[in-house]
Amino acid sequence: MKNLAKTASLLTYIVILSILLQFRLSELFDFKQFCLVLAGMFLLFFPGFSRGETRQNYAGQLASCALYASYIQTFILLFLLLSTEVTQEHLFREVALRCRPILYGICLWVIFSIEPEKTPESRTVPDSGPAKSPAPEMPEERKYKTASETYEAYRRLGLTNRESELALLIEKGKSNSEIAAELNISETTVKKHISNIFEKLKISRREQIREQLRQTASNSQPDVLK
Repeated sequence: MKNLAKTASLLTYIVILSILLQFRLSELFDFKQFCLVLAGMFLLFFPGFSRGETRQNYAGQLASCALYASYIQTFILLFLLLSTEVTQEHLFREVALRCRPILYGICLWVIFSIEPEKTPESRTVPDSGPAKSPAPEMPEERKYKTASETYEAYRRLGLTNRESELALLIEKGKSNSEIAAELNISETTVKKHISNIFEKLKISRREQIREQLRQTASNSQPDVLK
């Protein structure tokens, strides 16, 4: 249902633009170019396809592949323009028409892209009366209060912004393909970031990331911890 709503909103927006900017919609759509972007999207998607992923992850991967396919197709169309005899009067028009695949790719990305999941801290909890005193925790179970504090803890460990984002997702048990879909990056890029995280934290397994954070938490200031 969300995909249909996004599609309807996109079409409505494009129609409004055509009315206010006074251009013909027929010139904006080329069936052949659109089909080529769709074909490229699925061809780029299948090599990274793996069973067992969620529908949201598949949609996120399709969204990224649609953008990549549109960029490749636009470059090739502009490259072919070099071998075409076009007068200077019609040059800008031809360039614009050959950039239409980028529009199709962006539209497909908007339709298929998924919104980032809300962290538990961002959800509203209904008031259930006076708050009860939390049970005391053992030192080894100490945690950072929010995802943002955990993120800052990873930054203090020497990780970059993107590496800290990946570390948070790894903590949640996300696979490489799930991380790639959520951040709209390739699995190769994810593996490279994870390798950098392992090197900086001097660890060799994903489970040790949280262990490193706990070790840092035990040496942090009391106001940062529960």
